[in-house]
Amino acid sequence: MFTRTLSRALPKSSFFLFGPRQVGKTTLLEGVPDAIRIDLLDPDEQLAFNKSPNLLRERLSAAPQRRTVVIDEIQRVPRLLDVVQSLFDHDRSLRFIMSGSSARKLRSGQANLLGGRIRTLNLHPLTAAEIGGAFRLDQALTYGTLPRVAIELGAGSHEEARAILKAYVTMYLREEIKAEALVRSLHGFQNFLDVAAAQFAEQVNFSAVSRECQVAYATVREFYSILEDTLVGFFLKPHARSERKRMSLAPKFYFFDNGVTRAALHALPAAPNPAERGRLFEQWFIQEVNRLNDYGDKDWMLSFWRTSHGAEVDLLIERAGRIIAAFESKSTPNISAADLSGLKAFSETHANVPLFVAAPVKAPRKIGDVTILDPLEALAMLEKRF
Repeated sequence: MFTRTLSRALPKSSFFLFGPRQVGKTTLLEGVPDAIRIDLLDPDEQLAFNKSPNLLRERLSAAPQRRTVVIDEIQRVPRLLDVVQSLFDHDRSLRFIMSGSSARKLRSGQANLLGGRIRTLNLHPLTAAEIGGAFRLDQALTYGTLPRVAIELGAGSHEEARAILKAYVTMYLREEIKAEALVRSLHGFQNFLDVAAAQFAEQVNFSAVSRECQVAYATVREFYSILEDTLVGFFLKPHARSERKRMSLAPKFYFFDNGVTRAALHALPAAPNPAERGRLFEQWFIQEVNRLNDYGDKDWMLSFWRTSHGAEVDLLIERAGRIIAAFESKSTPNISAADLSGLKAFSETHANVPLFVAAPVKAPRKIGDVTILDPLEALAMLEKRF
């Protein structure tokens, strides 16, 4: 029902495709014609390839006319990558497409990632552009944009959309965490996830999180790393002149989807209150910019700006060492000069950087040097201008 941005730009050569569960990786790759397909979510297939990775050679020998191999959930059999490299090095006309919902198990198991020989692509939940005319901001903030959820919302089935999201959180804990034995204490991780979800879009105080969920500081760091590596969330680092300074400052953490965030918060039955809506809007807009960065190969570095006095700008976009745009995100259309104090403070030390506010306004307008745009117009402007 949705045309994915990546479907128009899949490489003709081999590539990895990573993305969280249920973002549509399998559906996207079903469009690859005339391929040998291996689904490692199938217990029988997983067992067979774990027992004998060279089974891949036999599958190829049995179908010599097929030059493309699609392997779903490659992290479940990391040893298979040694065979892939051997086949790939012997015959570069072969095309391997390998998808997965986690690079963590590959790295922790010292799997062969083919030495950078092939590209890595990321698939995200639906963007506003992919949903097109059916996009509704309120739905994106409240339920997120996982494809199955968007389909149910389009059919008017809000209850089914909520059920999918609630099951997603349970499935993630069971399949990505427990089944792959990423943590020793699932209970400790559940406590952490509750706290992390409550603090989305905020700077992370690792010590405070440690105290609140009653796990060690180092374990909290590891838990956040698990969320990153399983693609359930990402850090936005603070802007600083040096990498050492940047690393010493607290980052913000954003989840990959608003609906999953609200399911983890057990907040789905109710509409977001104004404070929650503001944070959801910020998270959604930064998700969209992050997706645009990935899909458009923009090579942007994303960060936020904050002073010791509390002045803050939600998002800085930097390329080749130069800040090319500064954004505040506001969930209300009623923007006044008082809402621009962070951008004003930023401009005092960063002259000539274009300043923007993304807010649900009916028409673009300017207050001083700040341009206020509807978020969809802001995203379109970023795609074309930068």
